[in-house]
This record gives sequence, structure tokens and C-alpha cells, in this order.
Amino acid sequence: MKIFESTVPVSLVVLFGSVALDLLLGEPPELLHPVVWIGRGIGALKERFEGFERKKLFGGLLILMVVTGAGGAGYLAVTFASDLWRPLGLIVGIYLLKATFSIRSLVRTVRKIGRSIEEDPEEARDQLLALVGRDRADLSRGEMRSAAIESLFENLVDSVISPLFYFTLGTLVNIETGIGFALFFKALNTVDSMIGYRTESLQSFGYLGAKLDDIMNWIPARLSPLLIALGSFSAVPVKLSLRDWGNTSSPNSGWPMSACSGALKVRLIKKSHYVLGTEFDLPSSGDIDKATSLAGKTVGIYLLLLSGIIFLW
Repeated sequence: MKIFESTVPVSLVVLFGSVALDLLLGEPPELLHPVVWIGRGIGALKERFEGFERKKLFGGLLILMVVTGAGGAGYLAVTFASDLWRPLGLIVGIYLLKATFSIRSLVRTVRKIGRSIEEDPEEARDQLLALVGRDRADLSRGEMRSAAIESLFENLVDSVISPLFYFTLGTLVNIETGIGFALFFKALNTVDSMIGYRTESLQSFGYLGAKLDDIMNWIPARLSPLLIALGSFSAVPVKLSLRDWGNTSSPNSGWPMSACSGALKVRLIKKSHYVLGTEFDLPSSGDIDKATSLAGKTVGIYLLLLSGIIFLW
């Protein structure tokens, strides 16, 4: 797609346009949010399919319908919009790509929880529910800070690095494919968050979604320690991630979490599950602000890296 015969790749305009839209306005209203539409579609299909006995089969069918539908819809939306009016294709592409990631909302949520931990720990326990599912009743201030930092960097992969990775990969074909790939990933990630839980009722039904989500996050998760190392101007995040990533049960979340542990020099802990950075102390006052600052630097470096790939291609 060519817009105004510009020498700047249109995928680069869409990338930075979507980031600007996210930073300036945040999340769109639910009524207009593509991911909310995807979630409602998942809910409707779940009600229809989960009663069948062959749960893996019908859960897999649900997942394939959702992700291919979302990716295909994104591809067609940009194609049709650009056929009507080329700048409209650009606008639609920016809007759809922005829907696949969240920087402003994630950072603001973590900062708000960080302030509450210092001022009102009981309120912070309730607010942490937006980020983590663990038992929060007996967490100390340090453990609450740890939970917020862990979630920030785990979500940095799911909510920023991965969707933009697949967008960039798709744009090596064309912008329409880039939007389709990003929405495909986001739909899969949404499926996993809704039905991929490791509970008895959903274990079989969400099996395929959980496995595919792990596969698609595999490269971005392992890229994250390098980005965090560049953002912190230190090799410690890479060294610590290579040592501690396997302490978590997830094949992917240990990479960004242990990398940020090394960058911030803090111990991150989930009781009875894992400890990362055992040589450090639990996060103290001010470490959440440092974590959000590091997350911002990491995203900035990542955008520069993606820009270089797009421009050179």
C-alpha cells in the first residue's frame, strides 16, 4: 500500500501512529474495542461448544475459528479500507494495530498499584487483582511490589513485544498481512487468558490455545532479556535470565521476569512457586517506579529495532 508516494514505509507510519495513539489516548471505549469484540466472540462460542464431550476437539475448533477469524478480518478491513481511499487504509491499520497492544494502560496500572502499596496496602491488595491471580491476603509490602514488577514484565511480552513482533513479521509481506498477524496473535492470547487456565474444567478445552500461546510467545520471551539489558545498559539481565528462567513453571514468563530482576537487582518471589534473583533483597520503595521507567526504555529500544528492520526491508 502506498500513501502519498511517501519514501517512508507505510508499515513504519502505522507502527508509530499506533504507539502515538496508545500513549495519547490509551484504550478505546469497549463498544469500539476490537479485542472486546474478540472476547465476546470467545464467550459465545465457549457457551456453544464446552458442553460437548470431546473437549480438546471442540476447544481446538473454537480457537481456530477465533484466531483465523480475527486475523482474516484485520487483513480484509485494511484491504477494503485502502481500496476505498488509501489514507483510510492507513487510519484503519493504525487503529487495529493499537488494539493489539497496551503500553500506557499497563504502566499506569502498575504505577497506581505502586503508590497504593506505599500509602494504603489493603487497597493495594485489591488493586493487585487486576494484575495477578495469586493469594494476596498475607503478602508483605515487598512481596506486593514483587508481584507488580513480575506482572509488568510478563505482560510486557504478552501485551507489547509479541504483537509488535508478529506485526513486523507480517509486514515483510505487506501491511495487510502485518495487521492480520498481530490480530491473530492477540486473539490467541485472549483465548488463552479466557479459557487456557490450568483448571480441571478448562484444562482440556483450552489445551490447544495454551500450547499455541506458549509457542507464539517463545521467541519474543527470549528476545526480552536482550531488550531489557539494552534498556538497563547492563549484561546482568541476560546472565540472570539464562540462570533463573527455568525456576518458573511457564516456558516463557521466566525470561522477562528474571531479566528485570537482574536489571533492577531485586528478588522476585511467588510463594511456593519460584524465586528469581536470590542474591538480591525484595523490592523496596521506589523500585516500582524504576521498573516502569525500565519498561519504557525497553519498549523504546524495541521500537528502534523494529523500525530498522522495517526500513531496511
